Amino acid sequence: MGMRERDEESREDFLTEEIKPGRETAGPRVPTRYKIIGLLLLLFVAVNIIPSGFYIIEPAPPKAVQEIIEVEGGHREEDWGEFYLTAVGQRRATFWDLGIFFLMPDREIRELTPVEAVIPPEMSEVEYLDFMSRLMEDSKLEAQAAAYREAGYEVVISSQGVEIVQVMEESRAADILRPGDIIKEIEGSTVEMPSEAQQVIRSFPAGSELRLKILRNGEEREVEVVTREFEEDPERSSLGIYITSAGLDYEMPERASFAPSNLVGPSAGVMFALEIYNQLTEDDITGGRKIVGSGTINYRGDIGQVDGVRLKFQSAVELGADLFVIPADLPSDIELFNDVEIIKVESFAELLRKLKF
Repeated sequence: MGMRERDEESREDFLTEEIKPGRETAGPRVPTRYKIIGLLLLLFVAVNIIPSGFYIIEPAPPKAVQEIIEVEGGHREEDWGEFYLTAVGQRRATFWDLGIFFLMPDREIRELTPVEAVIPPEMSEVEYLDFMSRLMEDSKLEAQAAAYREAGYEVVISSQGVEIVQVMEESRAADILRPGDIIKEIEGSTVEMPSEAQQVIRSFPAGSELRLKILRNGEEREVEVVTREFEEDPERSSLGIYITSAGLDYEMPERASFAPSNLVGPSAGVMFALEIYNQLTEDDITGGRKIVGSGTINYRGDIGQVDGVRLKFQSAVELGADLFVIPADLPSDIELFNDVEIIKVESFAELLRKLKF
């Protein structure tokens, strides 16, 4: 009996030892090579997901403008030439993209740009895209107005002024102007369009003190602000603000309709105007050619600056364009090793004359 009891007791102690809380048992060891593979996979995923502080800017394929615009009652023949707008695409680069950019030989047709050079530090990406979308809508209206006026139609413009979308932190007007303010006058000159405001501001040297009449919360007031150097061109002055039109409207024939697209920004304006004008007239001003271009335009027909010209020119070359249209005040540093003719113009009327003759 005693022996048996002792055996039972020993057995109980043994079983109790086996399931004693806190006691750890060694599991199967993971081979070192699997650990290395796992770490490499994690590293690969990380460099492909984690965004860097840069954007990769690359040319987008030119798009036929007649696929975007239709003028009611407009005239167009099948054997006519084509107008194409050019654009650039931008995407936030991952660290993997950065490695590919510096290692691959095709980086001559792409650009690497810091985020802050693309999106103002004062804006989020969503705010920036919304701002650029508003500029695109303004561009459509101004392109129509310019085209209708050149085609002989009466166009009446109305606007509340120029709305401030954002004020740069380093602007000398940072403590004076606010987003939502509407600029009515600059140094006594009424401004209804962003292009008009820019023209007045840039007519003064950097460091000039300008008197502005603004509308804030329904109340008119006068303020004084000092201009600064324009970053892209030190010879021009700037207030360090982002602006768009406020309450812009035109009285004009509502005959042009635009198909939905993912385009943003104002740089397609001149090509929109060319396509609208061409559909309004009976003669084909393309002369059967492929005409590619980029440039802003206002209702008076003034053609203004754009960005990414080198990349846009590259896409025109790949398309086999006959002509490439750009604003006159852009630098002439595009290398020409092809048969694409460049037309540099200051106004829509000048552009039409050069195309027709």
